[in-house]
Amino acid sequence: MRSLAQTNVLIKAAVAAMITSLAAYPRLASWTERNGAVGFFLLMLLWTTFVLWSFVFGWHERYSGEGVFKASTSLKLWGLASLAGMAGAILLMLVVDPQLRVTTPKDYPVDLKSWANMGLFTLSFDPLFLCFAPFAFFIRLFRKPKIATVLTVLFGVFVLYLKLSSANRLPAMWLVAVLALMRVAGGFVMVYVYLQGGALPVFWMGVLVELRHLVLLFGER
Repeated sequence: MRSLAQTNVLIKAAVAAMITSLAAYPRLASWTERNGAVGFFLLMLLWTTFVLWSFVFGWHERYSGEGVFKASTSLKLWGLASLAGMAGAILLMLVVDPQLRVTTPKDYPVDLKSWANMGLFTLSFDPLFLCFAPFAFFIRLFRKPKIATVLTVLFGVFVLYLKLSSANRLPAMWLVAVLALMRVAGGFVMVYVYLQGGALPVFWMGVLVELRHLVLLFGER
């Protein structure tokens, strides 16, 4: 735990948390169903992301021996990240989105502004919550990258289960199976890319996935 109290860890976590919260602010500000002031939720998000980034900077670098934002110039790695992002985007656009846009339309943008708001929130928070922080936690706990990878992927599946179980209407079982398989496959690829190339290729994967919404938005015009 002393790793989390180091000055350089706290500074990096604070800066990263502020950037994450600023990126997520437009989404919070446009959230009409929130029960409270946007400032309250922003402070909650700031504190939460500060803790998560503290895990990342305090434990990932120490126990994996790799930097979080290392500059990778591997064309193979960036190619893998690009292929994974495009494959995920295509599968979502052709198989998943047509179903979920009917059952959960609020999860999808209706114009460029809402796309930017949702995209910034997703890109700033999802990789941190589903990959960076849980991997740091599990590698601190078990000290073995393979075990940490598997548990990180399982954590992502658990989060998916919580999201689906809280929905007013459960999707068809075949769609649940597709989402689960995508979460497992995408989780392993995400962690692999993260360990080999740091956070930047992971964010790039997310950008490619979010760009699929533009195809739908411009296609409706």
